[in-house]
Amino acid sequence: MNLKDLRRPFLRWAMGWPGDSTLAGPPRLAPAKMLHVVEESKKEIAELIPVHPPRKIFRKKEAIPLCCPSHSAFDIPVSHQTPTFLASVPRGRILGPTVAVLTQKDRMLSDVSLDWGHPGLDHFAYRRFILPRCRDFDGSALVLACTGADTYFHWFTDALPRLEIAFRAMGTNWKPDWWVVNTLDRPFIRESLTHLGIPLNRVISLKIQPHIRFSNLWIPSLPCESSSGDTPDWVVEYLKSSFKVCINSGPETALPKRIWIDRSSINSRRLELSKRDKTILRGYGISIVCLEDLPLLKQINIFHGAELVTGPHGAGFSNIVFSSKPKILEFFFPQHVNACYYSLSQHVGADYSYHIPTSSHHKTFQSIRDPLRIYLESVNS
Repeated sequence: MNLKDLRRPFLRWAMGWPGDSTLAGPPRLAPAKMLHVVEESKKEIAELIPVHPPRKIFRKKEAIPLCCPSHSAFDIPVSHQTPTFLASVPRGRILGPTVAVLTQKDRMLSDVSLDWGHPGLDHFAYRRFILPRCRDFDGSALVLACTGADTYFHWFTDALPRLEIAFRAMGTNWKPDWWVVNTLDRPFIRESLTHLGIPLNRVISLKIQPHIRFSNLWIPSLPCESSSGDTPDWVVEYLKSSFKVCINSGPETALPKRIWIDRSSINSRRLELSKRDKTILRGYGISIVCLEDLPLLKQINIFHGAELVTGPHGAGFSNIVFSSKPKILEFFFPQHVNACYYSLSQHVGADYSYHIPTSSHHKTFQSIRDPLRIYLESVNS
């Protein structure tokens, strides 16, 4: 028996302690979905406003495997999207960095509190005896923070669209006293909030304040159920509309039309191109772009005019929401295949292809040149 097995029964026993988890963990009530709680307790959830009805998400264009067998992740033509809503939680709390939303009765709302791979009572909030000190704030707050939203993809597809849910429910002129995010350390988070007119001095970072409580907490549901990566069409429409004014109307000859998304400076799923690889790319008119070095507005403008986007799987592909009918070739490491950008590509009319090698080193693909050559020759023909 390991330490984790020994700790779990003690944590379950601690749920029966007097008081609540503002002083010592874990939360005293078992987690439950918000729609279940609202039926039982108006004290925990004072109001729930429905916004989007349930819908189906269709992948209309087939994903084309290139020089590799097809993968089952791309063979899901239809997925189901749960309805969205905005809930009001009096005296609600938020715990980070793995986000947990707690009611005043000390119940975690499980559908807006994800700990990937650790559902229910295995959530981060239920695995700790000692929680950070809870700080109280007067006024109302809107929760944008969710697990993973300190990264580019989840910020744009999970966190920011929660603004749209809130404004559809409350009206575009409505404003809370505070906004809650995972962190303000990322430039793209600060830039997008500033662009949307949210004052940064009213934004609270869970990285700095990991345990906070408000007079009233407004909690939008997650746009994608369980951060599934099956992004609904309304999210893409919201992002395009919200950042439309950032797109330069005049000709931008300096911006490349064909791009390779460089990940050589990233630790995870890193792919280093050889000199020969770079020569092949440039020979086909493809510019190598390191998106981490670019401000958000320039990334948006590059993708708005992009005709071809290729590179290893990574968050930079999130920018295809700002494009129109590009051609996409995504490279995967065989240990990590995720169809989230294929799903995203369907909403912008993209032609999507992918390559998964039979084996790969952690820094490079042995077989990158042949798929590139075959694909680029077909595009040019």
